[in-house]
Amino acid sequence: MPAAEPTANPGLTAATQTEVIRLGRAVPGSKQVVAVPGTEVPLITLDLPDRLRGQAREQVAQRQLADRTGQPATALALRPCLLPSAKGTAGERWTRVLTADPAWLEGLRQIPGRAVLPDYLTLPAAAGVWTLAGDHLEDSKETPDILMARLGPEDGFSALPALAPLLLQRALETAAKPRALLLSGALPSGTEDAVMALAATHDIPVARNIEGIAALGLPRPQALAHGELACDLRHNPMAARARLARWVLPWRWPMLALLLAAVLWAATQVMAIRRIEAETATLTARTQALVQQHFVPDGPVLDVRLQVSQALADLRAASGARSRQPDPLELTGRAADVIAAAGLRPDLLNWRTGEGLMLVLRLADFAAADQIAEALRTAGLAVEVADLRVSEGQPGVRGEFLLTHAPDRPRQEVRP
Repeated sequence: MPAAEPTANPGLTAATQTEVIRLGRAVPGSKQVVAVPGTEVPLITLDLPDRLRGQAREQVAQRQLADRTGQPATALALRPCLLPSAKGTAGERWTRVLTADPAWLEGLRQIPGRAVLPDYLTLPAAAGVWTLAGDHLEDSKETPDILMARLGPEDGFSALPALAPLLLQRALETAAKPRALLLSGALPSGTEDAVMALAATHDIPVARNIEGIAALGLPRPQALAHGELACDLRHNPMAARARLARWVLPWRWPMLALLLAAVLWAATQVMAIRRIEAETATLTARTQALVQQHFVPDGPVLDVRLQVSQALADLRAASGARSRQPDPLELTGRAADVIAAAGLRPDLLNWRTGEGLMLVLRLADFAAADQIAEALRTAGLAVEVADLRVSEGQPGVRGEFLLTHAPDRPRQEVRP
């Protein structure tokens, strides 16, 4: 590839001119943008539903492109182009595509540089401003042989001089009228007159440089400032997704089996939970029926534990009221006869309501405790040995006996 100076464009700043180089005129540097003929890569707007995403959107776009061009779907390759740049969900709703011959696009992949763009996307753009410029496709020609048009930040085309006025007229009919035209440098022979006549017909002011656009109160057109680099023709997002699909494909059956196993396990757990809930509901209903029958015949069952406890307490209270209460004096008299007969002296006599008479004696040894307990039982008392222990520093054994009436033995009269 012969070395030459980058192409100059009067509409670009000096810094931008050094960044853009036309394909075949020089070896591009790592920071330069390579411009290819826009006639080979038209920018087409498609009518795509917003709900489509990813591969489905690309397939519909490919079919629409084939219908418009009358060529097979495999004859043209497309690249989604977002102008101005969009991020997130807005980036998934693209409607404009760059289309070209697949083999020609494949040859661009080896070109070094910052990006490879259609030449019309390297023109400065601003909202409401259409930028027109001419360029040479061959160095031997003196007059420009191609017209590049940037129809605002979102659209553009390149065309031969004979077709350019027709394309501009159609753009005026289908899009919003621009607020100004920027003629950047010389236009192809015969094209400038047609452009000026078109601008006069539609009452569109014409400027020869960016300062003239600013003088009209419009935003200054800028080059490569609207996300153009994202439309690099060397990158194919569709191919990247295809590679990802090929990589994911071997994993689909294991993932499907894992998903099926997870669904079966979840279904089993749901069935088990429902069975337990049904059994719990059955037991609850049976419990409430039994409580209603035996404990709470009147009124609703609100709290089984509390209502059953209350009913049992009422039954015990009624039963205790009907039984004969022990007489503490009678118990004391019977115990006194036994204690006196044994020659003992009680340390403590204490009546405990609901329990009986607590007797505390000081005895010689444990055998004597067993003898006195048996003597008390012989006297018709029920004896419960509450405690027997030896205290340090005190002689004998301290015994605690709980005395009540013996229910199964006849009571004997207490003798004075």
